[in-house]
Amino acid sequence: MTQKEFEERTGLKLNAEGYAEVEQIYMNTDLDKDLFCKLWIENPTALKEIERKTVLVRELYEERKSLSNFLIDQAEKWSASDLREKAISMIGDKEYIRRKLAKGYNLWSADKELLDNILRN
Repeated sequence: MTQKEFEERTGLKLNAEGYAEVEQIYMNTDLDKDLFCKLWIENPTALKEIERKTVLVRELYEERKSLSNFLIDQAEKWSASDLREKAISMIGDKEYIRRKLAKGYNLWSADKELLDNILRN
């Protein structure tokens, strides 16, 4: 959202520094422009809480992605079916197979059965 769009939607006039704060908060949320501007006017405290939680969710998503990749790598390294199962429970069957293939890992017999079930459905 541009500064002009923000000002038109809210009726507020901001200097460049003031808009920089607005832009940072806006980019840290997944709200559409109209809802963001409405909240900016009506409840900026709620908007800051939405921003904080959105950033936290994004961080947790990246942490989960990293952890699931680690589990796939360790399951492959140690032929550990319990780590494989945990990775599948975290990211799902299809994503597990996709990541394993993307890494160039060989499919275990359990992976082949899983892939067969995925393709049948």
